[in-house]
Amino acid sequence: MKEIAPHSFLRIFGVFATALGLLGIFVAANYLLNERSLEISRKQGELHETEQMADTLGLTSKRLVYQDFEWGNPADTASHLAAMGHRGKQSLRMRSWVPYSPGLWMKFKELKPGDSAWLRITGYVWFAGPPQDVKSSLVATCNRKGVNFKYMFLELEKENLRPNQWNRVSMDYRIPRAPDGEDIVQVYFWYRGKGEMLVDDIDISLYRPGTITKAGH
Repeated sequence: MKEIAPHSFLRIFGVFATALGLLGIFVAANYLLNERSLEISRKQGELHETEQMADTLGLTSKRLVYQDFEWGNPADTASHLAAMGHRGKQSLRMRSWVPYSPGLWMKFKELKPGDSAWLRITGYVWFAGPPQDVKSSLVATCNRKGVNFKYMFLELEKENLRPNQWNRVSMDYRIPRAPDGEDIVQVYFWYRGKGEMLVDDIDISLYRPGTITKAGH
């Protein structure tokens, strides 16, 4: 059997550790921001209904995020991974202590959406039990200094999903104008239930007129 060189092992371990660390940071950050901004948004009546991109003809698209969770070891409970997936072999296991999935977190000055840009968000979820008990939302929002604006969500318990199989969920989101380039665009799944739900193949693409350059350029 071929031995793994020490430096190779450390590099592989570093990749896994970084991935797990980023997941933990994402979960913690979303928890703090969401709890504060959702309370403010409810008081101000700023929860928006979903919207749909009429046509992609004439728009240029670019994938911003694709998360298939094919990293880490599902046997490690700290990874929050399940040993089954939609296309691959793994997915994210969401529970009350893992309420937020990885997704999009990008500043406007890096995204450069322009005036007529959209996000198209898709993902796949799996659960057992009655569909009405799947307390979860697909969320798209913008955030300024910890407070959301144009907060939109799709409540999965109202989407007639089927248990014990992978369900595709999708949402379009028209990116609003931002008063500050430091404002942030966020997309994530938010699990509000008491059981568990699996999430996989999160795909987020940007659509806008003209040519899309690499974020940050």
